[in-house]
Amino acid sequence: MASMTQGDDFDERLRKAQRTRSRSEENEGRSSAIGKAFRLSTELVVGLVVGVALGWFLDEWLGTSPWLLIIFFFLGMAAGVLNVIRTATAMNAANSTDLSAGQADGSRDDADKK
Repeated sequence: MASMTQGDDFDERLRKAQRTRSRSEENEGRSSAIGKAFRLSTELVVGLVVGVALGWFLDEWLGTSPWLLIIFFFLGMAAGVLNVIRTATAMNAANSTDLSAGQADGSRDDADKK
């Protein structure tokens, strides 16, 4: 009778651990998506800020205000967009690699069950 109580206790602890793990995996996915969005927006803003700062500095130094600021604004914007595209492509490639690895693992588990 004591072994039944220990078995029931074990089953309850196992179910509790599985629920906790699934919740943490859900939260990890959300925070990962927010992190990716923040990184992409930062890439765009940094390219723009660097372009504007460089244009402003060169305009002050050479006395060509506002022409270099305008030119480097657009160059910074283009650089930011290219950085976002490059980063998003790398994230997509990494995500598809992770998904295909997960599907390969899942297919082996399904084959074992049959």
